Amino acid sequence: MNSLILMNMTDSVISADDHWVLWTALVVAAALSMYLEQKNRIAAKLTGPVLGLMFGMFLSNTGLILWLPRQILGMVGVTISNRNMVPTAAVTYDIIGDYVVILAIPLLLMKVNIRKIIKEAGRIFGAFHLSSLGTVVGAVLAVLSLSGLIPESAKIGGMMTGSYIGGAVNFMAMKYTFSPTESLASATIVADNVVMAVYFLVLLALPTSSMVRKIFPVTERSRDFGGQESIEGARGFWKPKPISLLDIAMATALAFLVATISVKISAFFHSPDMPKIVQESLGQKFLVLTTVSIALPFFFPKFTEAIAGTEEIGTFFIYIFFVLIGIPASLKTVIVQSPLLLLFCALMLLANFVVTFGLGKLLGFELEELILVAAATSGGPMNAAAIAIAKGWKKLIVPSFLVGIWGYVIGNYIGIIMGRLLIRLVGP
Repeated sequence: MNSLILMNMTDSVISADDHWVLWTALVVAAALSMYLEQKNRIAAKLTGPVLGLMFGMFLSNTGLILWLPRQILGMVGVTISNRNMVPTAAVTYDIIGDYVVILAIPLLLMKVNIRKIIKEAGRIFGAFHLSSLGTVVGAVLAVLSLSGLIPESAKIGGMMTGSYIGGAVNFMAMKYTFSPTESLASATIVADNVVMAVYFLVLLALPTSSMVRKIFPVTERSRDFGGQESIEGARGFWKPKPISLLDIAMATALAFLVATISVKISAFFHSPDMPKIVQESLGQKFLVLTTVSIALPFFFPKFTEAIAGTEEIGTFFIYIFFVLIGIPASLKTVIVQSPLLLLFCALMLLANFVVTFGLGKLLGFELEELILVAAATSGGPMNAAAIAIAKGWKKLIVPSFLVGIWGYVIGNYIGIIMGRLLIRLVGP
């Protein structure tokens, strides 16, 4: 019986030990996502990160790659020693999660001078924190409503708080921090992808709604943002920049240096001999990584600013990661087996929407600003910038990207704080 189940569950075109083909599939899908975003009008509306997720879903749902939680492998008698039988345990996936994502964080944050963000992001910086508050409210609402129905709901609340303030990088950081069961984490990724895609469609439709425009009328300030939908902005935002071999070497070396220092510091303070509060702060790898990453540009802004290519390299790494997290996304599985996780994510984004646009209206923010901060919190900087580009809001492209990067910074801190609080409130 087990062998029959295993045969059906592991029948994929690409085997787990075919690392060259697995890497090629992930990297080509990431590159194709970026290409289509910059060359195709419809793809530009979907945004590159969403395209990456869709390519990952295509790879797994067509049987090219299978993603099976390790708990399922145990149920059918597959041990870790048999890891080469299915791509879920492929070394390629481990490398992306354990190394590529960790290197992407210092690369993306290498030029995040906090003073610069506050200055250049302007009004949208304040609006972003309204949207982050909405995420926190949503986490409390979802956990209190569904804690009796979803196992480890507090851990999911912490994970999704980090994700819906920063992005997918924060989701993985919180996943490693709270360590929910693998099957639950995979189902949450699927639910997140589905609900987030619907949320983006709603956000994209808001400016064309006459009812919405009665609440948020066009003003002189909003006209100044621009508004001609085009794919030219994507090419312009990522236009070629002068970059030398030394830039690539320095960016890569600094990323490795920051990552290694952070991993070693967190490993030292995560020792059982340390006090619990030290283990939960200095012992958390991604908190230390975030702190060291933003300390570098804070204390040496001219040095890091002079290194070209950090954002481009880091962004491409994240696009590979977007493809990877789309692989476990079986829509049939989440609808049939985990509909409550869809509701969980929907409640969080509903609260995000209500707080963002409700308080945003009271405080005088423009519709365009609120749409972009809602996109930045729910989907990260690339999605926010992509929407600004697609809508032609030229003056908001860079600010939306900057506040999304800021979400990467604070998402880990707030996610861990909320996760700990929710665990104390409803239990693990």
